[in-house]
Amino acid sequence: MSFITEAIRLDSEYRQLIDTIGKEFRAHKSYPIAISGLSDGASDSTLISLIEDTKDKRGKMPAAIICADEKECLRLQKLLTQFGFNAGFYLNRDLNFYNITASHEYEHERLKVLFGVLNSELDAVITTPDAALSYTIPPNELKKSIIRLDTKTITTPRELCKFLTLCGYVNVEMVDGAGQFAHRGGIVDIFAPGGFYINEDGERVRADLPVRIEFFGDEIDRMGLFSVETQRMLEAVECIEFSPAREILASAERIAKLREAVSEQFKACKDADALIELTGELNAIDGLNNEGGSLKFIDKYITLVYPERCSLFDYITERTCVILKGTNAIAERIRGAEWHQNQVIEELIEGGTIAPKYTDYSKPSAQYDLFCDRNVTLHTDSITQGLSGKNTSGIFHFRSKQTVSYDEKIELLFEDIEQYLVGKFAVCVLCENEVFAKNISGTLNEKGIKSSIEPETVPHGEVGVFYKEQFFGYELPSARIAVLSTNRDGRNGGINSVSKSMRRRKKKSNTQAIFSYNDLEVGDLVVHEAYGIGRYAGIENLVQDGVGHDYITIQYAGSDKLFLPVEKLDMVSKYV
Repeated sequence: MSFITEAIRLDSEYRQLIDTIGKEFRAHKSYPIAISGLSDGASDSTLISLIEDTKDKRGKMPAAIICADEKECLRLQKLLTQFGFNAGFYLNRDLNFYNITASHEYEHERLKVLFGVLNSELDAVITTPDAALSYTIPPNELKKSIIRLDTKTITTPRELCKFLTLCGYVNVEMVDGAGQFAHRGGIVDIFAPGGFYINEDGERVRADLPVRIEFFGDEIDRMGLFSVETQRMLEAVECIEFSPAREILASAERIAKLREAVSEQFKACKDADALIELTGELNAIDGLNNEGGSLKFIDKYITLVYPERCSLFDYITERTCVILKGTNAIAERIRGAEWHQNQVIEELIEGGTIAPKYTDYSKPSAQYDLFCDRNVTLHTDSITQGLSGKNTSGIFHFRSKQTVSYDEKIELLFEDIEQYLVGKFAVCVLCENEVFAKNISGTLNEKGIKSSIEPETVPHGEVGVFYKEQFFGYELPSARIAVLSTNRDGRNGGINSVSKSMRRRKKKSNTQAIFSYNDLEVGDLVVHEAYGIGRYAGIENLVQDGVGHDYITIQYAGSDKLFLPVEKLDMVSKYV
């Protein structure tokens, strides 16, 4: 954890919030908690601290973060990962209702999250409400389908391949993606969507590479992770455990029930196009062996295969902390998803390829409300919304302000720092990279302002300069903390910094354009677009691969130097 996120804990409103959350976990029945007044940066800081501070209350359960759109889910997953949390993004996926080939990429991502929840590996699950309500493989079915292998496992390559097929894996000549396996003599390669392995040092590590299993008869002689590109073994493993490759797994018994359902629909159908589709489905079923397998259109019959009707919510079996990012927007998303699903079901029934009794693909929206009611739920909106008429256990209003991005306003940054220090604020400055952080810190020290880089804490009246995390700037007036970002404001494009090759920043208002080398003298302060303020040290001719070239030399803190080709003079401006 970093001080820029821990700073929210110094706010008295946050401390009262944590006390209320603790009481709600101890209470027999929970009531919603309303949080308002958080700017973007303060909201992210609060989220990070909440996940850390509720860990002992949640036990093995992950925090559930529900957003109104996938873009925000992805941004929060990247944010939490950046701060050291194991966060899974549980996506919604389009079901395949026809006998055609479809991508299973989203399905693999969902299985990775379900596997992580089942094994208590995740700190947080981020999702949309419709994804969380959609039907999936029941927890007990996933447990039965998890594949665990170690050097003591007794099996043969043929038996292993048979089980992999039942678990939705596709047999290929050479694996190059998740959900595949390859069999060559006494060797079986498996590329699992999600899982973990135990290495030779006994460490449990997430498996993101395929595993190669070498057999000697019915015994496993050796296992190891390998590279898809080079096919070379990279690391030996003692044990590996991984998930199936499909959410809907059809045993021979389920395939028989499925054939019966399709046959009944075929007999009742009068539409010529539907009969062609149903004939293709029956042929696909008959093309399987008697041991079961995977069917392209099986999503259509998920409730026949899994009458339990389980969703992500069924994996969160104990009370946890639920954080809603936009109560009204989430409710609108649920209504929109229900309307869309009803339209799809209506088209399916009119098409005549399925009986109405099987066209159920998601829990009703009331189950979302029940999930929130049985857990400790926080409504984090900039304005308290969506709780009209409901009892709450607390309404917490934070005083926070969004600060501007100082990406093009370095002089303004120094002015604002001085003003904050007059008010005895603890000031955190966020920089894009280490070089820029050293440069900012050095300039502050030259101005007589005490600063340090990546400090564990920032006392009031002092400045800390950080570069390891990207964050929106914010101010907490009551706690007297200011987080000031020199990074480009990413509110419209996530928290990732823009690729330098794609970026052309405007010249700073406190800088002067350089039109000729004659405008510069050795010792002048200059500003580079990416690395910030440095001191011009002249032009040097450097030889590389036998070819000489002139470079502009910029001196930074200590012995750090930047050599910039002279033709890129437009990337440098004079600091005024």
